[in-house]
Amino acid sequence: MSFILSTDSCCDAYKSDLAKKNIYYIPMAYIMDNVEYQDTFDSDQEYKTFYDHIREGKMSKTTQLNVVETAEFFEDLLNKNQGDLIHFSLSSGLSTTAENAKSAAKEVMEKFKNRNIYVIDSKGATMGQMLLVDTACELRESGKSAKETADYMNGLVERLQHFVMVKNLFHLKRGGRVSSASAIVGSLLGIRPIITVNHKGELVVIGKERGKAKAIDRLVNSFREFKADNATRVYIAHADDLEVAEELKEKLKEAGATDIRTSFIGPVIGSHTGTGTVSIMFEGKKRMVVEKK
Repeated sequence: MSFILSTDSCCDAYKSDLAKKNIYYIPMAYIMDNVEYQDTFDSDQEYKTFYDHIREGKMSKTTQLNVVETAEFFEDLLNKNQGDLIHFSLSSGLSTTAENAKSAAKEVMEKFKNRNIYVIDSKGATMGQMLLVDTACELRESGKSAKETADYMNGLVERLQHFVMVKNLFHLKRGGRVSSASAIVGSLLGIRPIITVNHKGELVVIGKERGKAKAIDRLVNSFREFKADNATRVYIAHADDLEVAEELKEKLKEAGATDIRTSFIGPVIGSHTGTGTVSIMFEGKKRMVVEKK
């Protein structure tokens, strides 16, 4: 390998799949019933069990990766492998994990004077982050250097698009995204907020659709409108709603997508979205610029 690739677990890939691609990961954590669990999920059943607990009314909160544990992770990778390191992190607009990773990289590079660590702030999460990781892996396989790959990835981050349809408004209420009244009325009317991840990596509500069908169409039309000219790859992430994900997939095929990959939203993001959330990620022309209200 020409360089080392790593990510935090918020990329939401099965961990055995990461290992097959020679991609290392540092697990993030969530807390449920006052017990901390690491996101090392590697099977559909683990994801389903997490969402079953959410449906039962259990509350989950998340932790962030700190500088010390991230520095230990980086140092271990450099000790055991040759070459520079590219690391992908959860959006700085959602967590301090990215900034902590940058601080950890600076600290570790003081010990490894001839090695570089490139921390890529994904300004995204879940399968959007995985799209970046997969692209970097493909560039590594093609023979690109760490610097060439990191430069390309920083550009791709600014073109990456995320569109999310949310089913459970009460989780948005808990996170301060909607009021209690809006959550109650919206749920009764079947309102599904449409969210994007903006140029700062923040979640921003950009619209509302009444009913599943209209929300799916909104995501498909967003792909048509905002995709890069030659973009045919779309990643779908879902919070244990494979039925809607499959329906969305078929409509994306009609819209010109030919490489569609589907996976669960993991426990870190799922703790904040609840069940039923479905999202798409793809390369666009330019990241959507929209400020939080």
